[in-house]
Amino acid sequence: MQVNLEQKPKTYVVINPVAGVSQLETVRERIQAALGQRDIPCEIYEMTGEEDLRRMVRDKVKEGFKLFISAGGDGTLSSVIDGLVGTENPLVIIPTGTWNALARAMDIPLQIDQAIDLLFQEHTIQTIDAMQVGQDYSVLSISAGAGALTMKEVQREEKRRWGKLADLKSALTQLLKFRSYRFDVKIDGKPSSFRASELLVANSAILGIKALQLDPSIRMDDGKLNVCRIYANSVSDYLRLAVRMLMGGQKRNWNILCMEALDEVEINCKEKLPVQGDGDLIGRLPITVKIRPKAIRIVTPVRTE
Repeated sequence: MQVNLEQKPKTYVVINPVAGVSQLETVRERIQAALGQRDIPCEIYEMTGEEDLRRMVRDKVKEGFKLFISAGGDGTLSSVIDGLVGTENPLVIIPTGTWNALARAMDIPLQIDQAIDLLFQEHTIQTIDAMQVGQDYSVLSISAGAGALTMKEVQREEKRRWGKLADLKSALTQLLKFRSYRFDVKIDGKPSSFRASELLVANSAILGIKALQLDPSIRMDDGKLNVCRIYANSVSDYLRLAVRMLMGGQKRNWNILCMEALDEVEINCKEKLPVQGDGDLIGRLPITVKIRPKAIRIVTPVRTE
């Protein structure tokens, strides 16, 4: 299935002017030119950071917009997805952020021109699941532990100036503390307890970059949640885990353990740790994560097996 451009779908474009290092004017002009050449009507909105983007997107769906474009990082994308969950409206991703994790996971080109051109070339619409916490949705991962603490420590201005280096510096600081936490978890109502440096509920196999995968069998469209425990108490543990991930030997490494859930996952901890969803802080423990199958439609390249 492809976007029917012959029907000239009314298109809503969201641009984050502070995401990553891409220039706002360049991104806007290229999107306008590509749509304008094909007489596709569009409205462009430049984010301020103060808006309720989820509500705005939902209002645009009610106004009759049929196609949505998100030009920004994973945070911008997450807010747009929040507004589109449960609709039939396809989403085009123009990755201009720091990590662009969802674009990498779905093989979407990271170059702006190529990402825009994807809509007008051979493509497919992939329907993926979402994870729900309260009224918020995530499509990559929700976690507590070292990763969420890393995000809590990185200041927005520092991230804008240094990009990935700011995240990596904070991550290294957290990892070298070698802290673990005892999590109380219910997977589909079945209780368990274990120690972990990081506890993730994952919908995607990758961790930031495609070469690092939690479990290659994790799929974004199988209607399941994946609960992954990462435990390490030394530099050698982390290095060993990274090597295993790069070589595809995750299932043979005791530092990582992934389990499936079909409905929901409840997570609690004595320490009320911060929780991240797709790179943004979304609250603190305890939380309940529910699966929302077939929640969002993404324009992606045609994959070859």
